[in-house]
Amino acid sequence: DPAGRSGRWRVELGDGHTLTADAVVVAAPAPVAARLLRPEAPAAAGELDAVDYASMALITMAFRRSDLPAEPPGSGFLVPPVDGRGIKAATFSANKWSWTAAQDPGLFVLRTSVGRHGEDEWLRRDDAELAALSRRDLAEAVGLTAVPVDTVVTRWEGGLPQYPVGHLERVARVHRDLAERPGLTVCGAAYAGVGVPACIADGRRAADLTLRTARPAGEGE
Repeated sequence: DPAGRSGRWRVELGDGHTLTADAVVVAAPAPVAARLLRPEAPAAAGELDAVDYASMALITMAFRRSDLPAEPPGSGFLVPPVDGRGIKAATFSANKWSWTAAQDPGLFVLRTSVGRHGEDEWLRRDDAELAALSRRDLAEAVGLTAVPVDTVVTRWEGGLPQYPVGHLERVARVHRDLAERPGLTVCGAAYAGVGVPACIADGRRAADLTLRTARPAGEGE
């Protein structure tokens, strides 16, 4: 909350300590950001409450290249919902990112993703089932029938913000509300894109805005 008339911000930490800052950038998922912003920016918080999320699981598998009659080409593929398959995408990491192949040239690493918005039943399956359905779908899609030498399943509960029609307008309303509170802004995957480049760009936007609008310590005191 604002610390008196100085234009600075007071942040109360979970351990009871308090920080005073020229500016605050809330880089958190939309539900958390909404809770933090509600006392000072209820309109922005209300907009963020409406951002929905999907859960997903990543199934990473490593294959011996010597076990592959032919390595899958390209960087991967997407699976449309109408196909009715368990996986929604596959990324051939060894092809897409050379550093993964360089770590062990004898291995071909890939990953699949499972879980769409409103389809959480897939994620109630155990790790072995998710790995098995991934291998089945890979076999049908690209003919990959080899047995992986290692498999790791990573689950992200509520990890993917959804961008329905009207999302950009919602984000614009959030930014307009926060613009009335200099030194307070937000950034993250909930606003302009979930990929790493999009998150970096949004972080830079928030940093530039903060440098332009935050009131330095001592000014106005």
